[in-house]
Amino acid sequence: MRFHHIGLFVPDLAGGRQSLSALLPVRDWEAEIDDPGLRVRVQFGLDAAGVRYELVAPLGEKNPVEGALRTGRNILNHVAYCVDDIAAERGRLEAEGCFSMTEPHPAVAFGGRPVMFLMTPLRFILELIEEPAPAE
Repeated sequence: MRFHHIGLFVPDLAGGRQSLSALLPVRDWEAEIDDPGLRVRVQFGLDAAGVRYELVAPLGEKNPVEGALRTGRNILNHVAYCVDDIAAERGRLEAEGCFSMTEPHPAVAFGGRPVMFLMTPLRFILELIEEPAPAE
């Protein structure tokens, strides 16, 4: 597993970008990405130490963001890791007590590679991104 990002739910990307940049040294923002399949808009930014943040805003009806925003819960939403084989990692994590919140689904932000979300026994959300390690 290789760390990828910390995901934050925001009402809109512009406001989230402005707020996070005022609080933390996040400056290098990538392009905004719409993902109709996952019903979210996302944008990644890097801080001075190279930590990547993902802002996640609602896109359309029945999106996974509005409920969290309405209740003020799970705003610091997930920690994401890249894995070589999402099915194998899912099995390993479920054996450790995690449960799947979603099935693997292609994500526009990752070139159509599958992502999925699991709840850990420590009660935080873990996102898996299937991204095989580059050959050495």
